[in-house]
Amino acid sequence: MIAEAAMRDWLDDAWCRTEVVQIVTGGEAGEPLDGREVLAELRSVESIAAVRALTTTGRFTGDICRCHGGQTVVLLDSCGRVTTSASIHGFGSVSWDRPRFRNDLNVLDPAGLHIFLARQGVPRQLALFLAPLTDLLDLHEGRPQFRPAGKRGQRYLAERAVPDVLHPLLLKFTGQEVGAFSAAQVEDVRRTLTAAVGSPEERAAILLSWLGRLPVPAEALWGEGVLIRQLLAGLSGTDLVTAVTTTSSAHVVMGVINATMHSDEDMHLSEALSRPLRRLLPPK
Repeated sequence: MIAEAAMRDWLDDAWCRTEVVQIVTGGEAGEPLDGREVLAELRSVESIAAVRALTTTGRFTGDICRCHGGQTVVLLDSCGRVTTSASIHGFGSVSWDRPRFRNDLNVLDPAGLHIFLARQGVPRQLALFLAPLTDLLDLHEGRPQFRPAGKRGQRYLAERAVPDVLHPLLLKFTGQEVGAFSAAQVEDVRRTLTAAVGSPEERAAILLSWLGRLPVPAEALWGEGVLIRQLLAGLSGTDLVTAVTTTSSAHVVMGVINATMHSDEDMHLSEALSRPLRRLLPPK
């Protein structure tokens, strides 16, 4: 394996010759770099300096991730030739010229990296926050996987800050059954919540907080989470942004991350999440 100092010198030289940075689809098993879809292209001095710092500052692991990676960062010189590239592996891990170095880098500021990429229009960046926020908020599921029905389920609804007005509707069913509600049942829940909480911004905050408290993965992705995402679908993007910007709740932030995993990411939501995500997941 090439010494870290030599890698650092090599990276410095590659970046000094870089005039354009592209973020393209595919990782290590993708087609040739020049044939891939370009997701973002950075040309300004400021943006190139930012992505350089975010992808080269951190700790080399001495090993490689076994997956092929997601997107790839491509450095181009003044003639448009590829200087080098780095594949992105999950949350905050990049692999520079993997076939040559075989030494992944855990970046210093993973939240900053993925927020930056989201702001450039690179898709599916917010979804990468699910795992670190699950760890931070201790949302790993135990037993039972899904909330039980009846009296045994009461404490689960209380812990998830579900409005009392919804308890009679929900306690007739397990969390798994709630995730399979018919359109008519979903609408019944929506009407009941709307009658109790008139403000759409307040409903958004309640629903996001509830969604962000669900254990991962079963309840959050397939149980009550399905119902909540259907209820959120009736609210506007502005309502969700307002909910994020008017609360400092980590659970609201987690709720947004969960919701965006099942829909197109919204640039306004990405902007609204940038500050709380940086606060919750500061540089290592």
